[in-house]
Amino acid sequence: MMNLRALAVHRRPLLEAAQQKLAEAGVEYLHTHNPDIAGNMRTKIGPLKFAPDGEALCAILLATAHADGEPTGDTAFECELSSSATGFANIQALADPGTIRVHGWNPKVASVICNSFLLDGSPNPIDARAILAAQEARAAALGYEVKCAVEFEFGLFQADMDLMRAGRYREMKPWGHSLVNYDILHTGDYQKFVEALMSRLKSLGIVLPAVTTEYGYGMYEIALPPKGALEAADDAARTKLAVRELAAEWGLAATFMARFQPPGKESACGAHHHISLWRDDENVFAGEGRALSPTALNFLGGLLARMRESHLFFRPTINSYRRIDRSAWSPEDVSWGYENRMAAIRAITTPTAGAARFEHRVPGADVNPYLTMTAVLAAGLDGLEEGLEPIALTPGSPDPALHERLPHSLQGSIDAFRDSPFIERIYGAQFQRHYTASRAFEIEAFDKWMASHITDFEWRRYFIGT
Repeated sequence: MMNLRALAVHRRPLLEAAQQKLAEAGVEYLHTHNPDIAGNMRTKIGPLKFAPDGEALCAILLATAHADGEPTGDTAFECELSSSATGFANIQALADPGTIRVHGWNPKVASVICNSFLLDGSPNPIDARAILAAQEARAAALGYEVKCAVEFEFGLFQADMDLMRAGRYREMKPWGHSLVNYDILHTGDYQKFVEALMSRLKSLGIVLPAVTTEYGYGMYEIALPPKGALEAADDAARTKLAVRELAAEWGLAATFMARFQPPGKESACGAHHHISLWRDDENVFAGEGRALSPTALNFLGGLLARMRESHLFFRPTINSYRRIDRSAWSPEDVSWGYENRMAAIRAITTPTAGAARFEHRVPGADVNPYLTMTAVLAAGLDGLEEGLEPIALTPGSPDPALHERLPHSLQGSIDAFRDSPFIERIYGAQFQRHYTASRAFEIEAFDKWMASHITDFEWRRYFIGT
């Protein structure tokens, strides 16, 4: 990534031309998006006016807690970028003209996504978009075009503000009267909601291949189209925001938490990542017949070799680990197989050569897509450059005795992540420290909450049993 001044010179004519064109089309307002450390779009609304030389961005937005500290009030963690030692100073942001979109459902509004920079104009080491762009450029230097896509599973509930304000989310009613997959009659308004969502996303340049109901009351799945890595991550972040916005307009509440039903009951929310490499309009993962190419196998070798140390990105919250269950198709081990939904990596080679790709099944819907796509792409490129070979495939449920176990707790994932040479090389040492601190902050918040509450287990076990 260039420094702010050099990049502003490049982007200025593009932003000025875009502003004029948008104004002529009747756009009056601009939503300026900055992805936070969880991958959510932190957004300000203003009149249509780009800042071609950059604008102020509060650095604390990259160090915020989930839900801004609910329920313990710990709104942000201190870090090198934002702390009492720095006076919680600003950094800078610059709009990316390639991300400008007009909101078709409200054509007076456009939105844009920004990159961030330090006050001296140097690239911000915590800018997840820039980190992902660097890996896409790495692939291009090797002669490859990257195609990525995400499938999101999520929950929809009847919005009840009183229950939500009281933190009584488990009492909310799911939107959908059946457990049936691919149910076109999930609710009377289901088809209208899907049509509205597809129309809304199409205006943002996101043409959904499919929307379906999932196994569970109020469970849904959307598949996003394959695109370049950075644009695919932008699409994923925008899609989560669009789903939440539309749900709110319909009197609903959307959640992307990894599991909102108790383990063992109904589905959990995954975010399967699909990836393939192309050269000269040919899918280089496609081998003879329905086999994988040698290039694909080396890429797969990298995915498997780096999976454990990057696991923290794929399961980043306390709740993420309630989703782990190989019998429910949420992987527990470093494993792969052809069309195997119980393995961590599902190799897909049908129906045509152009469909050859890998589906990374570990991520949950609670991930930051910029960080997970970086991890997947960088690991695969390592496999290509180092000639890594994959472990033996498994045709069914992975055998725990034969496969490396993925961490089953947030602390275990932190331990695998914090000293990883791969993470430091790809993301940088400061980002590695920053993200480690952000996840340790989650554990600290959970421990404080547990310490200040008597659980239902204790009441039911000890009230008359001691």
